[in-house]
Amino acid sequence: MRAMDTICMAVFCIGLFALLGFKGTEARGERKLRGQGACRAGSGNPAGAENSAGAEKLAAAQGEDRTEESGRMVRASQADLERLFRGDAGTGRAPLELDYGDESRIVFHGYFGLVVCEKGTSWKVLRTLDLAALGASAMEGDDYTVIDAGRERARILPGYFLPGKKNPEIYCYDYGDGTLREERDYRPVRDDRLSWGYTQSMPVQEKADRLLGTRGLSRCSNVYPVLGIGGGEYGFLAAEKGRLESLCYGVYREKGEELELSDLFRSVKQEKRGEKG
Repeated sequence: MRAMDTICMAVFCIGLFALLGFKGTEARGERKLRGQGACRAGSGNPAGAENSAGAEKLAAAQGEDRTEESGRMVRASQADLERLFRGDAGTGRAPLELDYGDESRIVFHGYFGLVVCEKGTSWKVLRTLDLAALGASAMEGDDYTVIDAGRERARILPGYFLPGKKNPEIYCYDYGDGTLREERDYRPVRDDRLSWGYTQSMPVQEKADRLLGTRGLSRCSNVYPVLGIGGGEYGFLAAEKGRLESLCYGVYREKGEELELSDLFRSVKQEKRGEKG
């Protein structure tokens, strides 16, 4: 009997240890998920399924406890790019994030704000939004801001990874009329182009970086598959010596290994000098 009691006690202890060990691993995994969010586009390493799961978790938290009125309009302040240019500002310590791109429109953001550019005869700034005014300018860390952008509008989620933030703010910015409003029932949708595998993007990054180097420029954002994954055209942002005013949009085409560069802030700089665009 004594031997049987000893065996039962050992089995109980092993089971308890396994349960506690699993719970500890699960908690560490959740903390790791929060920390990985800032890598969504920061160093050219797009997020994978981890961020998608995090977005679903956030979406599930919306609704019942949120006390603010859904759809309330919020003042949309423009980013003061001219002031930054006068101070010879840089692109920032953290890499910029190219949130959306197609053949005629791109959306990106950094500490200076959200910028929407459109292509006519050349690329020009269509809209800017001051993210700092929303408490949404963090590019890394727990208070990192998630930007979920499409062709017509962007959702802005400040402090997405802050521990214990039960009812996160969500703002919807409409590029067409430049309006900003709170949103309650938004459900994030995974963008496979932002979940592009690191091993797939590395060869493109290396080739684009080599071509940029021959022109005295450095890439300062993630690489975005403009025509979809496998489409052969990849967009990114680049600058000369890290200066914000020199920011340009680059497109690398695999066929022929071509690099096309366009000055993004030409129209802003012309207005600053009193010239007509």
